[in-house]
Amino acid sequence: MPTDRQLYADAYRALLEQVQVSYGCAEADDELPLPGELEVQALWHGGLLGHDGQTMRHGVVRILDFGEWNRGAGPDFQRAEIEINGARMRGDIEIDPCAQDWEHHGHGANLAYTNVVLHVVLSPPPAGWYTRNAEHRDIPILPIPQAVIRSAMGLGTPPPRDCGGLCREPLADKSAAQVELLLRSAAAYRAQNKRKIFSRKADVLGESQAWFEAFAETLGYKINKVPMQLLARRAPLAALRRADAEGLLLGTAGFLVPVLPAKADIDARTYHRRVWDAWWPLRERYQLAEERSLPWLYAPLRPANHPHRRVAALSIIASRWHDIEPHLHAESARELSRLLTGLQHPYWSHRCSLPSAELSKPFALIGEERVKDFLVNHLYVQDEAPFAWSTYLSLKNSDIPQRVQLTARRLFGEREDIRPLLRYMYIQQALLQIDTDFCALHPCRDCYFPEQLNSWCML
Repeated sequence: MPTDRQLYADAYRALLEQVQVSYGCAEADDELPLPGELEVQALWHGGLLGHDGQTMRHGVVRILDFGEWNRGAGPDFQRAEIEINGARMRGDIEIDPCAQDWEHHGHGANLAYTNVVLHVVLSPPPAGWYTRNAEHRDIPILPIPQAVIRSAMGLGTPPPRDCGGLCREPLADKSAAQVELLLRSAAAYRAQNKRKIFSRKADVLGESQAWFEAFAETLGYKINKVPMQLLARRAPLAALRRADAEGLLLGTAGFLVPVLPAKADIDARTYHRRVWDAWWPLRERYQLAEERSLPWLYAPLRPANHPHRRVAALSIIASRWHDIEPHLHAESARELSRLLTGLQHPYWSHRCSLPSAELSKPFALIGEERVKDFLVNHLYVQDEAPFAWSTYLSLKNSDIPQRVQLTARRLFGEREDIRPLLRYMYIQQALLQIDTDFCALHPCRDCYFPEQLNSWCML
């Protein structure tokens, strides 16, 4: 029997599907803003772009082994294994936004790409296009459908362009309870999508690694979410449990240099020397080439959220994994919160970056708001127990993100009875989902969402 959470998610999904039926639009033609190349490679490596597909001229391909993610020059993935029309082959895989990049980047004449057996692209090539290597061998091209990319990125199907109306009009006469039903359904749908993505990643990488990447995403905040995810994949949990986690993560992140700036004090130099010595024997295996370096952003950020410190916090989580992993379920959320907020480090509890001066007083490595973010975005949505859902619905946030405020104002104007709902974290998640599915794609005047609300079964 479907759970309440499932019923809510199905109701929101029906709203999305209802639009496509109403407008006779099975598939929208909006162009999807493509993610960065490193992010696409991470999606591929995690199995989120699928395990099979239809090549342009070579038939159906099955991915048996996604390959080893290259850290240096050459094809993106090496020693992969694929099967095309029943014939198995091992070789390299190159991923490009478009097929023409193969020639733009000079891969066709580069002997390093001779062993490429599959060219994965995010948009179909022009008619008559062939990908050939230096030996003039025809390489199968696998275009990834936009629907697959959207699913991997947690996005829905884009709406058609020929619709009108404003959200405030159909929502204006709905009670706060009716609005809450809409938002609860959107939140359940968002949680279900997160579970699907986590499950697909866990199937390929293992559940522990999937959880570790969830921590990395949380610690990165919005501004460094992607590089933290990429770092957790490049320096995976299994490797961190065999090596010095701080040295391996800070080194792979590109933060370690042979000598700190002259302004650094003796304690900073002593700490840096220790992690550098731990990193040195690992460099050859884990150091990223310049073209594959992680895209860190340093502003706008509070000093305590400097990427150096966020990566250090991730290393401490890795070192305490045996304590943390048993509590990755809803009923143990309180103990998990206690563990995470209580994490300390002799250096990083008092510093913001590798060369920074010591703080006047200790500062939490992982604050309560970060823990709540992890619980809402990961822990409670993965646990399908009724207790997890009821607790998820009860959590509040002291801060209302600007994107949530803007979406709420767009939908409800200045309705006083809606404002108290915005403190609930599931309401914030719901508004983020509605913004993703509708508001972020085009102006209000072109949106089809309002007209469908009047006939939606939950309202």
